[in-house]
Amino acid sequence: MSEFDLNQLAFAVVLLSTAACAPPPGDRRPVPDYDTFTGRLVRLSADQNGDGRLDQWTYLEGNRPLRGEADVDGDGRIDRWEYFNADAALVAVGTSSLGDGIEDTWTQVAPTTAGEAHVARSRHRDRQLDRHDYFKDNVLVRAEEDTNADGRIDRWDRYEGSVMREVLLDTTFARGKADRRVLYDAQGRFTQAEADPDGDGRFVRVQGDGVRK
Repeated sequence: MSEFDLNQLAFAVVLLSTAACAPPPGDRRPVPDYDTFTGRLVRLSADQNGDGRLDQWTYLEGNRPLRGEADVDGDGRIDRWEYFNADAALVAVGTSSLGDGIEDTWTQVAPTTAGEAHVARSRHRDRQLDRHDYFKDNVLVRAEEDTNADGRIDRWDRYEGSVMREVLLDTTFARGKADRRVLYDAQGRFTQAEADPDGDGRFVRVQGDGVRK
């Protein structure tokens, strides 16, 4: 599956003919908003928990959903973001790891071609994806990282039963493939470090522990 492109998530602000007002408590019916100039439906707002405050917003182009927002915990801040493709299918769900309204984690709806669930993260909370976790049956099996924030993956982790077994590192930050490898036993304890200085895919054991882990 192709990686979800967050650069496609910028949307133009449209003028609304009416400002959505919260319905009375218990009324969960959606409140429509229309573009002033075209008359097209551009947003549906709703009170999903019936407390009299709007907590869900779906932005549309006519009948096609573009994205959705929700305040799931009722604290007045958005904490769930939904993104749709051109076929109106939900492709990714954004969340805030700290629950503070800053979107920093994106879960892909469709599995990868390997049948893995893919969760992308922005550890610096700047919308730059620098960590990718892959799960099977809710168990972490591998991860990829951009450790120096240059937009390129330079670390690859492999897990067995959520225990780290192997770390591959590109210490050049430019080659795009590993030149260092760190191995761990079934309990996650370090066993040995290896190097591939020529980049030919053949690793040899190195003495000491002078690699990033």
